[in-house]
Formats: sequence, structure tokens, C-alpha cells
Amino acid sequence: MQYFKENLKNKPTLFLVIGIIVLIIGIPAGIYGLTLNGGASLGGVLILVGVVAFMPFLAIDRILVKRIKPLKLSIFELILSVIALLFYSSDNKKLVVDLTEYQSDYFVIVYNDGNLKNSNINWSFPFNKKVEYNSNSIIIPAEFQSKYRLDIETPKNWSGTRMNPDRIDNIGLRIYTSGKTKLNRTEIDSLATMEIKTVGNTVYN
Repeated sequence: MQYFKENLKNKPTLFLVIGIIVLIIGIPAGIYGLTLNGGASLGGVLILVGVVAFMPFLAIDRILVKRIKPLKLSIFELILSVIALLFYSSDNKKLVVDLTEYQSDYFVIVYNDGNLKNSNINWSFPFNKKVEYNSNSIIIPAEFQSKYRLDIETPKNWSGTRMNPDRIDNIGLRIYTSGKTKLNRTEIDSLATMEIKTVGNTVYN
């Protein structure tokens, strides 16, 4: 720790500051996580893996700071961090559906095959999108299914979430209900057909 104190005083850089924080917080948090039962202990493992993964960057930082001024190195590290964050965000894009104030007991996501009118889709920083729902459903382009990860913010009055996949006339759907609500195949198909007829430009009989 004395080594880090001297370096922080004489040759401070962005990665050094982050490294000290990671060590001080990460190691105790990771060890504590390992003491938890069941799947919760996996969190401790992931934290410790993250601490170990950061160590090579800290070592490289200490080598480079001998040749590069701390300020210049910190600027370079900041740029590198921003690029890495943007790359990660662009590769993990989310399609956010905020249903926290939603009151109905079911919700339908329809993947547009080209014959329906899409719901309003807004940009959300940095690469995500947020969809405005109409009544009990949203309609989104079919290609979004592979490009975006669905982030459903479930209604406050629901107890958990149950997702029922379906397909009507080659149109893909996802029907979400409270965890306590169980639908049979006839009920799922009925809801799917009703929503397509309600919100689509083309009526499917």
C-alpha cells in the first residue's frame, strides 16, 4: 500500500486511481460475496475476476508512466476507456419498454413483418432505443429481435413476469403476463390475434 501511496503522490494517473479504488473496494466485496450461499456467491467470483483482470492494465500503466508524463497518460487512458465503453454499449444495445405504471394484466410485443405500423421509437443514450406502447402492445421492426436486447421494466402491480412466445400468420409475438397468470395455447392465440387486429393496418382473420 505504501507503494501505491508514493505513486499516487508522485505519478498519479487515471488508471492508478481506479486501480486503488478497485483494490480497496473490490477485494473485500469479492471475498464477502464468496461467503454467500447459492448463486449469490457467483457475484463474489465475478468481482474478484474483475479485480484480477484490471491488474495487467495497472501494471502497464506503471511501466508507461516512466516514459510518459502522468497527465498525458491519463488523457490517453480516458480516451481508451471512453472508446471501450462505447464499443461495449454498441454491442449490447437495449430496446427499453417502460411498463412500471402499466395497469393491464398482459402486454404484447409484435414483430412487424412489414405490413404493420411501428410504434413510436425514441433514441436513448448512448445506443439504446425506448418504445412508446399503445394500449396493450407495441409493434417493432422484426430485425430488432436480433439487433436489440429487450429490457422490459415490469409493472409495479405484477408479481414476476411470464413470457409466452407465439406466431400468427408468420408474425412473431411475445405475450407478457404477471408471473401468477398462466395462459393456455388457445388464450395465447386469442390475445395475439386480437392485438394484431387492434393495432395493425392489415386485418388478419
